[in-house]
Amino acid sequence: MTKTKTNKRKGIKHAGAKKQLKTAPGKARIHKKSAAGKGTQKSRKRRTHCWWALPVACLMLVTLLISAIFVIHEVGEYRRFQVMRSAVESGGYYTGIVVDGYSLAGVTREHAYEFWRDSIESPNENRTISLSYAGKTWTKTARDLGYTSDYEEVLNHAWAIGRDGTLEERYRSITSLTSVNARFEVKRRMFDNKLLKNWTDEIASSLSTSSKNASVTGFDLNTKTFTLSSSSAGTSVDKDALYKEALSVLQNGGGTVAVNVETVDPAVKEQDFKSKFGMITSAVTNASSSNSNRLTNLRLACAAINGYCVEPGATFSFNEVVGQRTSKRGYKIATVYQSGEIAEDLGGGICQVSTTLWNAAMKANCEIVEWHEHSRPVSYVDRGKDATVSWGTQDMKFKNTSSYPMYIIAYITENKRVYCEIYGELFPDGKYITIEAKTTQRIDPGEPEYVYNPLLSPGETVTISGPRTGYRAKAYRVYWNADGTEIKRDLLVEAYYRAKRGTVEYG
Repeated sequence: MTKTKTNKRKGIKHAGAKKQLKTAPGKARIHKKSAAGKGTQKSRKRRTHCWWALPVACLMLVTLLISAIFVIHEVGEYRRFQVMRSAVESGGYYTGIVVDGYSLAGVTREHAYEFWRDSIESPNENRTISLSYAGKTWTKTARDLGYTSDYEEVLNHAWAIGRDGTLEERYRSITSLTSVNARFEVKRRMFDNKLLKNWTDEIASSLSTSSKNASVTGFDLNTKTFTLSSSSAGTSVDKDALYKEALSVLQNGGGTVAVNVETVDPAVKEQDFKSKFGMITSAVTNASSSNSNRLTNLRLACAAINGYCVEPGATFSFNEVVGQRTSKRGYKIATVYQSGEIAEDLGGGICQVSTTLWNAAMKANCEIVEWHEHSRPVSYVDRGKDATVSWGTQDMKFKNTSSYPMYIIAYITENKRVYCEIYGELFPDGKYITIEAKTTQRIDPGEPEYVYNPLLSPGETVTISGPRTGYRAKAYRVYWNADGTEIKRDLLVEAYYRAKRGTVEYG
């Protein structure tokens, strides 16, 4: 093998080889044959070892193709990754997000907050409503009146879109916004109606003042006139009207409301007292049959109640005002009725004063609180119109049901008439009241009672007490118009005067 290779490289040695083959033919044939055999083995050997080349080449081509496809895919995926990452890593709101009609595409979160806070919310919450009157102004902002807005919550919610999940989920959420926008509306309460109403009511109340009526401060007994305090006008603001006007102004962006303050005139002025106040009514009884002691008692009782003021809603008590009738106080012994019998006692006769005052009070439309009739009719008034009193047992009381004080004037004239007058608010339109009494039953005393008296002679009789007829009577309060037409009549009291048999002694 070595020689053969050498011969190929060197031509000279190759020629010598030929010669050698001619001089030794046997060896040369053997050499050729051997060479031929070796060539055949080499060819067979080459054919045996090259069958795998094609599969390997194909495999390599497939491998290269797959590798190329993989590389191309990875490059595409990387580019897609870069696109998605670029999209989701945007520094602002994603395209397609709209709040209150404003597109926030590319707007940073901080800038959106600033814009809503300064350009939208601030003008809304700082809208003002002012109330003005007589140079004074009261102002409130919408914020003072309960303005609220959820803009921060809405902006946070809008910002959260596309920022949760995997990269692909986020990218998918973002790209979907291009076809269907994500729209948000900020919810605002521009103001609280209740807070606005409370505020306008407060201002209305502060500007509303009560008018001051002329009022009775006293009574001049000499002139029989009232002393008065001055009247003054008040002011009034319609609360509901003020609220509605302020509501309208605030709903339309704010502004100023001029408060309408109305003047309220007093119901009673000083000059009104001349026509509205004076003597309501009076009552008079005849005391001409009274002796000096009885007249003294009448004068003392009249003096005790003269000028007395009965306040609105107050109750007058004759016994409390007049007091106990004692000699120390100047009262005299005079005729009285005791259990239907005539007797003498301190203060006798003052029932005529209580009776006269009761009639006047009833005509002044006062309310009866306590009343008693006498045990027998009296001569100075009709049956049913008397009012007896007795210290510690029976009283005469009435209540002032009017809105103003009532003053009592009581006196005795030179011709022995007992007068009781009541001054106060007059009845409207000249109306007046009278007291009318009617005897409804006469009760016969029956036969006298005969009592044996051994000191009397046989057949002799002495009348100890005469019979006394009894009565039932009713008194009415009658209401009249100024022209004398009757309006109505109400039963006032029912009186009962007991009958009594006479007493006759016989021998």
